[in-house]
Amino acid sequence: MERKISYNDVKKALEDAYESVKSLKEGTVDSRNIGADAKDFAITVALADGTVISKGDAQVKAPMGSISKMGLSSLLFSQNKVEEVIKKSGQCPCHKVEKKPKHLGFSAHGIRAFSALEPVGDPESKWNLFEGRMIDLMGSAPELDIPVYQNLRKEAEENKVVDALAEAGYYLYDDAALALDLYLKALSMKASTEQLAMMGATIAADGVNPATGKVVYDGAISQNIVGLMAAKGPHKMNGPWLVAAGLPAKSSFGGSIVGVYPGVMAVAAYSPELNAGGVSVKAARAITEFMRRLDLSVFGSARVQIVKE
Repeated sequence: MERKISYNDVKKALEDAYESVKSLKEGTVDSRNIGADAKDFAITVALADGTVISKGDAQVKAPMGSISKMGLSSLLFSQNKVEEVIKKSGQCPCHKVEKKPKHLGFSAHGIRAFSALEPVGDPESKWNLFEGRMIDLMGSAPELDIPVYQNLRKEAEENKVVDALAEAGYYLYDDAALALDLYLKALSMKASTEQLAMMGATIAADGVNPATGKVVYDGAISQNIVGLMAAKGPHKMNGPWLVAAGLPAKSSFGGSIVGVYPGVMAVAAYSPELNAGGVSVKAARAITEFMRRLDLSVFGSARVQIVKE
């Protein structure tokens, strides 16, 4: 079954979703999100053909946090077969049962992912590879928020993250301090909703940036990236989120959320005020409203096409 949705309907749904939640005041700004303005709010849709529709503060940049894993996972799937990525993540039955370190304040899996990125023992090359991939995905450069990065480093030192990883026997593929530092830098990279939506659109378009035309990675990788997004969801609220929004997504402590609808589009929203679970209240509501107004879900049986009249 095929379903055609007009470009005008997409634009109206975005504008209506924005208007319906713009006055919402709920949540608090994460203390790590230095300099954030609680009044900022934006939503952007990037279609798989490169068309961008935005409403609000779509140029404001915020720390990407866990959203950065979208770019990192694309690299790991580029360097490894799917089975190897699963094995390296420690999520397959072939892997020994290990004790995950508690109270790190950071994702042990995120640190392990950077440790698995090649080349091993070369932080500069690893970072250049990651940064280059993010630029290719977005079509423009995110920027490192130095104060946020410095605060995260201080938090990691206070929590003795490197020692905790060693004490738990948590296996890494590279030096722990090296992998941790790269992960903290990735969390601190700032991007706008327009950049995030374009990154999502590149994933939706099977690895081809629709704005630049650059082939960023093998198209078969996209389904793996979106699969991981669906498995984790915005701050692990994958079940409720997928039912409500019908869109695999990642979120950030900075207040951004980006979702990918394979073959169709990406949606990104931003508001720095978070709920108790660390997810932007307004951004989550805006994306859910947008999807609801179009009656869309990636789990629907219809093959969706956006038609420009």
